[in-house]
Amino acid sequence: MYILSLEVINKCNLNCSYCYLGKKKNTFMSIETAKKAIDIAAHEAAKQYDKILTVYFIGGEPLMAYDIIRETVEYTKLLCHRNNLKYQFSTTINGTLVTAEIVDFFVKNKFEVKLSLDGMQKTHDLNRKDYAGNGSFNKIMSNFSLLKQLEKESGNQISVASVVTTNNYENYAENFKFLLDLGFEKLESGIDYYCLWSDEQLMGLKKQLEEVFQIYKSHIQKTGKVIFWNFWEQYVKSYLLPCPFYACKAGLATSYVTTDGGLYTCVEKPEFEIGNVDIGLDVPRIREIAYRQDEIVDWCQECEYIDHCKTRGCQAANFEVHGNVHQPIKVNCYMTKWMYSLIEQNLSEKQLEKLKVEYERRYHCNAK
Repeated sequence: MYILSLEVINKCNLNCSYCYLGKKKNTFMSIETAKKAIDIAAHEAAKQYDKILTVYFIGGEPLMAYDIIRETVEYTKLLCHRNNLKYQFSTTINGTLVTAEIVDFFVKNKFEVKLSLDGMQKTHDLNRKDYAGNGSFNKIMSNFSLLKQLEKESGNQISVASVVTTNNYENYAENFKFLLDLGFEKLESGIDYYCLWSDEQLMGLKKQLEEVFQIYKSHIQKTGKVIFWNFWEQYVKSYLLPCPFYACKAGLATSYVTTDGGLYTCVEKPEFEIGNVDIGLDVPRIREIAYRQDEIVDWCQECEYIDHCKTRGCQAANFEVHGNVHQPIKVNCYMTKWMYSLIEQNLSEKQLEKLKVEYERRYHCNAK
């Protein structure tokens, strides 16, 4: 699979306090740029064993560039048909601009949709406001029936992306339960690592994380449903399987395209630029990033989980915070240790071995 992230717009109708883009450029991607990016990605997808091209539309708020998305989807489908490639589409939206027409489009094209929703209104509206300072929770809830219609008609569950930061972490467990009670079964928590977490806040986050795990566990036991929680899934996998430095290898089978056609591994930083849509991918630069020599900093020297830690190898995040690709972010480091502790406390050796066999099977299948 080759994954292409298309930043079709660097503009949003909301002004979320923790937005990773910072100040918006207020730019749109032209359809010509989008098509060039698809051409490059299709060429790369043809090299993959499964011949799948996944196009992930991001922003800003992608639905403000709905016409561009629609035209890019049609071009992708045509190109893939011509080249015997399979295709998939996905996007992350803030939920305020959903219409019946958009739902029909998503259903027709089998989109995987991720919704940005932090939880209850009092939490969500803390950080996800519009430019007038109004919270966006009520607008999302007014579209709730359309979102559930999307789930029902597409057969794809909506993922809910929630940001946990220093002004809302104390309600993490309460918000997690709220989202489960709304009927969502794919929950993706993201810890805001751009902000500075105090030791007191870190200990509070640890307590909340333990409560979230108990809610997650109890919900599965009570309902019998398999709930996807990204933290549990990703940390169990990395606990069981060794993680090489820069395990994601972004750039090798993925690329991120900005509105102006710049190609990057995953973030718009000169240090992670790997070409542009006019000249194509800079393969030597990709290899330089993907196979960069590991350097173990003092902070990690004595850690028992050093061979199973993706945090160390998240080059882009480490560079954004520390200016050093090898220096892990403190809150991410703590999250790894806390989750591994929960795994050790709640899974037996037999369960771990069974899971390990399954993850190894998936790895070998994906590697073919």
